[in-house]
Amino acid sequence: MPRYSTDAIILQSRDFLESDKIIWALTRDQGLITAIAKGAHCSRKRFPGTLEPFCEVVLDVFIRRPTDMHRIESAMLITANLGIREDLALLGHSSILVEMVKENLGPFDPVPATYECLRKALSGMEGCRQWFPFWCISMVNILKALGYGIDMKTLPRKDPGAAPGPSEHALSSEALVFLATGMNLNQEVLSRITVSRQARREISSYLLRLCTKVSERPLKSAVFLAKLLDLNMNQC
Repeated sequence: MPRYSTDAIILQSRDFLESDKIIWALTRDQGLITAIAKGAHCSRKRFPGTLEPFCEVVLDVFIRRPTDMHRIESAMLITANLGIREDLALLGHSSILVEMVKENLGPFDPVPATYECLRKALSGMEGCRQWFPFWCISMVNILKALGYGIDMKTLPRKDPGAAPGPSEHALSSEALVFLATGMNLNQEVLSRITVSRQARREISSYLLRLCTKVSERPLKSAVFLAKLLDLNMNQC
């Protein structure tokens, strides 16, 4: 397969030399790929603002041998998801979805369920004011697609008799009920759900701790999000 076209989500991009870019992308047909885009900074015709993180694109890719790095000939934008980069909290939560996929999938291993989960998560969060409930369920679904399903019956429960105050490891009744029922709700319903600040903190801490636990390397996005939410990373 010397040349092919595929839908893809840009996970990360990095400048290389003066005019090129190296990108990491999750493709629908080929799984996770690393590729170079020659002249990415010079050619607006071939790469019209399409190689930025969170963009969903159609890539025209060329490869000479299976062991070579892919070369992106051109990219056509499907959706830029620009709203994600305009809100710091949204950026932090979206970044961990992207990094989890990048760090936990092997190269050239198509996993359609993971691609679809990430695509729906980014497009849904970008266009939703009440995006936190949708992020939670998307994170759970992506973990499941990566092979780390959550058993709702074994979630850490906060002692009802405990003194009020934050707990980095236990989940309140509100957080538990939301996680248990949210899996069965569609995006439209999730966008109307209000989750208290304390429950959001508990859920975020739990999911960050789980992401860190299943990843072999430290997640930069987890550290960033923990600082943004003022969570203790040692406890996460």
